[in-house]
Amino acid sequence: MQVPQAAPSPPTGPVPCTDAMIEVRVETGQPTYPSGARPELRLVVTNVSGRPCVRDLDGAQQEIAVWSGDGATKLWSSNDCSNPSSDDLRTLVPGQPVAFAVTWTGLASEPGCAGERTPVGPGGYRVLARLDRVVSEPAPLLMS
Repeated sequence: MQVPQAAPSPPTGPVPCTDAMIEVRVETGQPTYPSGARPELRLVVTNVSGRPCVRDLDGAQQEIAVWSGDGATKLWSSNDCSNPSSDDLRTLVPGQPVAFAVTWTGLASEPGCAGERTPVGPGGYRVLARLDRVVSEPAPLLMS
């Protein structure tokens, strides 16, 4: 009689979150802001798989960016003037969003905070959020 091979024990605890297991979306505090206001922008990460998983939500892997209305020109990035790197390992529960908010000053920026920071004028803009390689769908933002 042969003894069956022992099956490996299943891993204990949550598995690492792959890009396919998470959804990233961007939210604006309100759809329209008056010129000169400081819009609140949020990056929201949700585990869309059926099981808990662990993901590093390091600030350096996160970005919220404001683009021109046609999506051709990046006007501002949350990482241009600061790059808050920090280990932030989180267990993401399926369906439970985790949000990170920034307040945009309404000024344009360039990588490394180079150049003059000029106010962005009235108009329609697109806001996108990114966690590492996972990018949100754009959300509209109107500055009146």
